Amino acid sequence: MKTILFDLDGTLIQTTQIILDTFVLTFKEFFPEVELSETELTNMLGHTLFTTFGNYTDSKEKVDEIIEYYRKVSNQKIEEGLITYPKAKETMAYLKKKGCTVGVVTSKMRKVATYHLELTGLLPYVDGLIGYEDTEIHKPNPEPILKALELFNAEKESTVYVGDHENDITAAKKAGTLACAVTYSHRLKEMLLVQPEFVIDELINLKDIV
Repeated sequence: MKTILFDLDGTLIQTTQIILDTFVLTFKEFFPEVELSETELTNMLGHTLFTTFGNYTDSKEKVDEIIEYYRKVSNQKIEEGLITYPKAKETMAYLKKKGCTVGVVTSKMRKVATYHLELTGLLPYVDGLIGYEDTEIHKPNPEPILKALELFNAEKESTVYVGDHENDITAAKKAGTLACAVTYSHRLKEMLLVQPEFVIDELINLKDIV
C-alpha cells in the first residue's frame, strides 16, 4: 500500500462519544418528542449534519439553527479534551517513514477537521485533506475518495481507506480502493457485512499491510 487514507471521527480521533452525546442534547433541545433508539443514534454517524437534521425538518433555516447549536455544544466538549485513538501518531509517523502518502477524507468541514488534527498533534503527518466542502456528494458515494486519489495522483490498487462506518467501506469499494475497518467502531457488524479487505484492532496494525 502506497497511499493510506483515513476517515477522521471515530477512526483517528475519539470524537464518537462526543458526537453521540451532542446528538442527544441537540434532539432534547429541538425535537424533545423524538425518542431515539441506540441504533437510530449510531445510524447518524458517518453522515453530514445537513443530511442528519434534514431528515427531521424541511426548513433550511431550522437546519442551520440546529447545526449552529450542535457545533457550539460539540466544540465545547472537544475543547475539554480531544484525544486520538491509541498509537495514532506512532502509526502515521511509521507510514511516513515507509514513504507512504497519508491523507484524511472526512465529512467534516475542512477548517474544523484541520483544527482537530492540529489539536491532537496529527496534522504534521497529513499530506492532504478532503473535507465536506471539497465535494458535492458525500460518503457512501465514492466522490470524496476519488477526489483524494486525484489530489495525490494515487493508484486505486495501492490505496487503502481506513474507517469506522459502513459508509466508509462502501465508499472505498465504489472508488475501487481497498477498505480497512477498525474493530473499535460502534458499527462493526454493519461494516463487516460490506466485507472490507482488512480488519484491524488497532491503528498500529496497519504496519502489517504496508
